[in-house]
Amino acid sequence: MEPTTVNQVEQEISRLISGIFIHLDEGDRLLMRRFGLTVTQYWALVHLEDPEGRSLSELATLLICDKSNMTSVVDKLEEAGLAERKRGKAGDRRYTRVVLTERGQDLRWRIKAAREQIVATRLSPLGLETMQHLYQLLQQFEALLGAQFSSGEVPALIEQVIDQYHLTT
Repeated sequence: MEPTTVNQVEQEISRLISGIFIHLDEGDRLLMRRFGLTVTQYWALVHLEDPEGRSLSELATLLICDKSNMTSVVDKLEEAGLAERKRGKAGDRRYTRVVLTERGQDLRWRIKAAREQIVATRLSPLGLETMQHLYQLLQQFEALLGAQFSSGEVPALIEQVIDQYHLTT
């Protein structure tokens, strides 16, 4: 049954986006398992494209996790021979950067290609026109949500709702 009020439409949009995320994420998880990786390890490989590598802090920020989680992810990539820690640029010892090994670069390329093919196959039944329209709508939605975060609106909204419903932690 189609939602009939603004609130119902908003809730259905949120539910659908959550469901889509779960389906896409589960597909990624199944693919990464075939390569012996977690989804987080995959995204670390993706963000280590630069031959100079990245610091643990940069990776943690890009993967939206804390540095201690990133340390564990990088440890596993090192154990698998996919990445290694090196001193900062020009031998700077104040920070460590993570770079992919040749094996890591090869796996990164292969797994990205496999994921791109799977995404294309899963989305192609929508047709080009529908995908282009969806792309435009999602760009607008992403811009709206991004602006809400950068303006500080989201944390304020969360506090407002917690106060309104007397939800305390």
